[in-house]
Amino acid sequence: MATFGELLNRYIERAGITDTELARSTGVQRQTIFRWKEGHTARPRYRDDVIRIAAKLRLTSQERDELLLAAGFAPEQPEALVDRTPAAESEAGAAAPETGDATSDTAAAPPRPRLVDRPQLLLAASVIIMVLVAVSGTLLLSRFRPITPTATPAPVQLTLAVPSAAAIPTPPVATPTKVPVVAQPGEQLLVIAPFVGYTSSELRFNIAGRIREALSEELKQSGLGAARLVIWPEPITESTEADTVLAASRAVLVIWGEYDAGRVRASVTLQGQDGTAWVNPVDDPSRLPLVINQDVPHAARVFALFALGQYYRDNNEPEQALAAFESALALNPTDEATQAALHFYVGVLLPMVRGYAASIIGQSIDHYTTALALRPTWENILYNRGTAHLGRALLSPVEQPDLDAAIADLSQVITAFPRRVDPRINRGIAYYQRNLEGDAAAAVDDFSVAIELEPENHLGHYHRALAAMRVGDPVDWQADLARALELDPSSVQVRNAYCWGFATAGLAARALPYCEEAVAADVTGASLDGRAMVYAQLGRYDEAAADLRAYLDWVRATYPALYDKYRGQQIEQWIAGLEDGKSPFDGALLEALRRG
Repeated sequence: MATFGELLNRYIERAGITDTELARSTGVQRQTIFRWKEGHTARPRYRDDVIRIAAKLRLTSQERDELLLAAGFAPEQPEALVDRTPAAESEAGAAAPETGDATSDTAAAPPRPRLVDRPQLLLAASVIIMVLVAVSGTLLLSRFRPITPTATPAPVQLTLAVPSAAAIPTPPVATPTKVPVVAQPGEQLLVIAPFVGYTSSELRFNIAGRIREALSEELKQSGLGAARLVIWPEPITESTEADTVLAASRAVLVIWGEYDAGRVRASVTLQGQDGTAWVNPVDDPSRLPLVINQDVPHAARVFALFALGQYYRDNNEPEQALAAFESALALNPTDEATQAALHFYVGVLLPMVRGYAASIIGQSIDHYTTALALRPTWENILYNRGTAHLGRALLSPVEQPDLDAAIADLSQVITAFPRRVDPRINRGIAYYQRNLEGDAAAAVDDFSVAIELEPENHLGHYHRALAAMRVGDPVDWQADLARALELDPSSVQVRNAYCWGFATAGLAARALPYCEEAVAADVTGASLDGRAMVYAQLGRYDEAAADLRAYLDWVRATYPALYDKYRGQQIEQWIAGLEDGKSPFDGALLEALRRG
């Protein structure tokens, strides 16, 4: 593939325009364009620069995407380049929406064997992983632990595109600090440099002051007022200077830029990741004051809040991160990529901050759906929405609609990235949990592919064992659990699965040691039902009844709305039978429990 500089030279020559004209119309400095063409700088820092250059040079969609790829960014239409970029699949397999970034990070967990349709075993064991990808494109994972029983989705990785421009005001006007300021430990310092003006002396503006004023007000309104805003003594003209200021001041971010009669270009440089930039065009020089007083501060508020959200997220402060992203979203940014990225982040963070209730996960699903409407090619959103549907199913009395939706979303991700493990595991869990005709076999197939792709991942073996129990294959499930325990010797879930598998097979003596170990390690009470089944088969009826009472106490305390889903009334009947000296666990019931 040609380098970015080679492609840029070719397209500029074909278009017949000068570097100066290209710089003026795109907001990129002429010297920067020269360095790209000569190869002194290998590639751009900002995806939106490439998009604007492609538009100015009137490139076809394929040429634009080739230019984006050469610059190291995701194409706008990846399907058009699949044959030309065989490595794209493996790289894209670990990302989030395509806005230069945007993790966490949605919800599901590994299924465990279930006594009575035991959703608790799937959710209690679950570690839900959502992907958050930084605006720079850096992939980060944010992990959640749901509060309900049922499945264990696998980790996700997908890519998010860098948001293009959006706008937001933010002022307390201030006099530039004469001595450079350094952030104190634990302080969030935001630095704003004076903008370089390429206009006549009569048309000079205090853009830094306007941004500081608008941003200060926005931070107070959003509850993020602890951040300190300062104006740097000197203008910043290059990204390397911004990096130096960022390091010297230990600031969270630095806002800097330049303006002339035709546009205002601003950049945000962030700690630990690539920054972003936007351009506010000025279609008439007489409108420059209006753009500077309104458009630029508004854009600065959006992007500063976006950057703060990422900062707080990276520093494990999800409450602050959510407040920043929600505040940015409330400013109604006009750029669709920015909107999509913000909806994605909010969807990821909502359950982390406000709890793993079905209603909260439903809000996340709504945000993912909005983001997908804006950017339907961002598979990371699709993955997270599918995983969120799976998580909500596990927390809901009626599962099938969400399980159907989860399977549909995850199937699309698997079609796009067939060698990704996480959607395979999560779809397998959804099949296992739905348990319609053919679903157990479909789950085995998904887990088998996951094992082929990552043989050292214990989750594939663990989940395939559960599905094999349901299919009725004792050899395979024992072999898989042995391998899972070898890979994760401390796993409570694997011991509980052994307990469940042997108990439903009527092999109570073999099950008991695993049941005792699982109960000893599981303080929640979710594992008591399996041991109760074993005690009953061994004639220890009083102990079995006591375990089932404690199990129902746990269900009532933890998932009161799911009492019927956990077969609470049926267990009450079992307890009554045990109190009368009769075991309810005959061959027919054990077979029904094994099949789910």
